Amino acid sequence: MRFKTTLAMLCAAAVCLVCAGAVFAGSSGPGGVGAVRLVVARSAVRAGQVVRVTVVNSAPSAILRGLCLTLERRLGRRWVAVTRTHGVPVGCVASTGIVQPARSREQVGVPLYDDLGAGVYRVALRYESARGQPLGKLAGSQVQSVQARLVVGAFKPGPEPRLSESKILALATQAAAGAGDRSPLLIQHAEGTHFDAVLISSRNFVFEWNWSVLIAVRGHFTANGAPIPAGAKPPSGTVLTLVVNAASGQVTDFGIGDRYPPLAQLGPVTTDFGPRRRSAPPRPDDRQSGRRLAPN
Repeated sequence: MRFKTTLAMLCAAAVCLVCAGAVFAGSSGPGGVGAVRLVVARSAVRAGQVVRVTVVNSAPSAILRGLCLTLERRLGRRWVAVTRTHGVPVGCVASTGIVQPARSREQVGVPLYDDLGAGVYRVALRYESARGQPLGKLAGSQVQSVQARLVVGAFKPGPEPRLSESKILALATQAAAGAGDRSPLLIQHAEGTHFDAVLISSRNFVFEWNWSVLIAVRGHFTANGAPIPAGAKPPSGTVLTLVVNAASGQVTDFGIGDRYPPLAQLGPVTTDFGPRRRSAPPRPDDRQSGRRLAPN
């Protein structure tokens, strides 16, 4: 059983359409031309950011709008939907809708994946007149679409901050002790983006690309503090994982299970404690000297 909590996304690009202030686009809707439109504040956008798009329904009646916005790239004379990033599917499920009230504005986040190439993109929303249900299927001739264009610059990674090995060991041993094992067998880590670290550790998605450290610990663990249904046993396993923000040192993701993550897929693997290290891992209440544990 897997347990995870998340605390918690080369041209100077400006969002543009034929207007001077905010970027917007509209189409005929229940209340006439432009009754439903998308608005994006004028700002530089790059791959690796999450763009906030406001869905404006100025019609006198509610609409059934898509749960998410489709991201599409302009290639030649056609638009191609972006459905994968780093080889995994992330496409928008555009066939299901939720109700947005009349004369309302609601925000939707659209992740611009870090592996997007620079170019012209658009976000697209499908919608139709609401029929009273809070959820419904978007299908048939009544479905309409509205878009807004984006000019996206290439991903620009920032500095790669480093955590000291003493900090990594302290975080790992504290987490292990808190999960019931004060003498773990192995502690290793690798570094990469938050997105990749979470995908590799738990196969989940976090649309953030800040530099992070993925720590894996072997031992015997139980998540005693995990929220679980009444009468259920707390999650347990032989592998504990932590994802840590490399700049702040804060743990953003935590997991317990039996699958050891393939750290090498993230980057070079460092063994912080294990068969190739002599010293025992420090106890959670020990002060860290900052020295590396001596290899054999």
